[in-house]
Amino acid sequence: MRVICGVFNLDGAGASERLLRAMVAQMEVPRLRPATSIWRDGPVALVVLDFSSGPGRSQSLPETSAAVIAADVRLDEPEALRAVVRSTPLHDDALLLAALDHFGEPGLHRLLGDFAFACWKKKEQRLVCGRDVFGVRPLSYVHRPGKLFAFASLPKALYGVGIIDKKIDEEALARWFARGRQADDSLLSGIRRLPPAHYLEVSRDGISISRYWNLDRASVGKRRCSSEEAARELRRLVDRAVRCRLPHNGATAAHLSGGLDSSCVAVLAARQLREQGRTLHTYSFVDRRRNDVSVADESEFVDAVLQQERDLAWTPIRPPVRLSMLNGRLDADNVIGLGPEQPENAICEDAEARGVSVVLSGWGGDEAASFGGKGALTELLLSGRWRKLAREVSALGRATGVPKIKIWYSSVFSPLWRAALPAPLVALADRIAPKRRPFRDKLAQLLTPAARTHLVHNPAAAYKTAPSACENRWRLSTGSHISERTEVWAQIGASHGLAFAFPLLDRRVVEFALSLPSELFVRDGYDRRPFRDAMVDVLPPKVRFRRRKNPFYPSRWLDLAESRDDLLEKFTHFAGNETAHRLIDFNRLRQQIEDFPAADRVHADMSAGNIPAGVETMVAALHALMLAAYVEQHETK
Repeated sequence: MRVICGVFNLDGAGASERLLRAMVAQMEVPRLRPATSIWRDGPVALVVLDFSSGPGRSQSLPETSAAVIAADVRLDEPEALRAVVRSTPLHDDALLLAALDHFGEPGLHRLLGDFAFACWKKKEQRLVCGRDVFGVRPLSYVHRPGKLFAFASLPKALYGVGIIDKKIDEEALARWFARGRQADDSLLSGIRRLPPAHYLEVSRDGISISRYWNLDRASVGKRRCSSEEAARELRRLVDRAVRCRLPHNGATAAHLSGGLDSSCVAVLAARQLREQGRTLHTYSFVDRRRNDVSVADESEFVDAVLQQERDLAWTPIRPPVRLSMLNGRLDADNVIGLGPEQPENAICEDAEARGVSVVLSGWGGDEAASFGGKGALTELLLSGRWRKLAREVSALGRATGVPKIKIWYSSVFSPLWRAALPAPLVALADRIAPKRRPFRDKLAQLLTPAARTHLVHNPAAAYKTAPSACENRWRLSTGSHISERTEVWAQIGASHGLAFAFPLLDRRVVEFALSLPSELFVRDGYDRRPFRDAMVDVLPPKVRFRRRKNPFYPSRWLDLAESRDDLLEKFTHFAGNETAHRLIDFNRLRQQIEDFPAADRVHADMSAGNIPAGVETMVAALHALMLAAYVEQHETK
């Protein structure tokens, strides 16, 4: 695992070693003693912190007569790339430098893997920074025209040393809260994130940002193949994607949520490691048990995988008691708790103690490989394939017990008329026949009218299900939410010297899955059919044929209802903060907390196996209080 940073003084002043050391200090983890490599020449300096090399083993950065590079990189199938660029470097960062020389920056689409880099072009006196296609490896920067350009894997290396003042970007924070973050948004003013699949060039003349790759929208759904062919090729690609991401040595871990995606990644990784005499360690979010209520979490599906793959090492990660996330420290770069009581931090803390270098995750599967088929039935209607449509509606009705008339309305006709009608008529229809609103809408309603104006021009914030599975797949696969989640994991992992890897975000897997005809995703009463079929000998039947996921920690619903008075106290505490008042509609928030369902009602619903009414309203209120806590902790006094 690596992080990088550096500076380019655009006014020609020499790069300060003192500043570099301060940037390093912001990102290093003293107990892990990462190896630090620094290259400096006049106004430019590049730095790499390598947590895998061990102390005292710093190496020179890869350098040629034309360029030098600082990179956080993992390349897929490097042998094939070496043959193309006719170079024989042993390490991925040196191979990346050779590839840049061979292809040029617009040719970055030829690279497969995860990377963030900064490359100094000596002759041209320009700095080039780039990022992988899905933003697995983070990179942030500050540009002060005519004065300075600075970059870092973690934003704290920029504001923590005085390169820029630490000041909350209220517009970006509002977008983050309503799940409509833009690709280059940072939560702090003056710091930008380099969007995935982009590179930037900076010189004393200025800065430019270019996209080097994009998903081919026209190719979505255009492949012609049978369901058997689709499953066979998808299995091959996913298997290869997992293999590419396994470290050659050292301990490896994986998420095991009990869902299709994480279970597939964990089983394939365990089998591949087994061939080498190695063991995979897995982590599952498992609810704590309460004597007064029975909760349905993911335990039975996790157990099915553990029973099948009996050599898996396993650690359950249970939720913190009550609402500790409002009392602990929140990170300034992403609103995540920094304490070990937070579930993902708990995973990383345990993984670090076990010497784990890479944690595999199934994140990104829903967007392409295991896409749920939204819009596929409407596509059948519009293409005139009515006989097949009728068969699938009947099969869904038999398999789920849902009346066929409801399936026709909700899954066939509703996406069509909602896309065709003007927005005012859709709103009127929702008042007449209320439709379950997306959670992000519930969040947005807790913002002030002024804060909500920052959401208007962001397509992600206005995402609606289209009457086309092709369009829905493309929108999901190009959403900024993908890199937002990977960056959170990268940031947490950096505090523990480990990296996260996402096989289902392998570009070859994503492109192939998107190319499949939409009709393949819904068959015989089941969605996600290509993925289910591909994993016939991988996933236990209980997992492979499950229809929906349970919440990780359903006991938190009862916690929230029982904590109503505590939350009102927190509300009173935060209500005096002016910045929070500019963002949050405190009148609405107070009413929402006061209207929490009674604990005994939530208890009764959960005991009956139902999702309690008002759950999303409670969770939205909690998120608003977290937003207020973040503002209080990190605003400039």
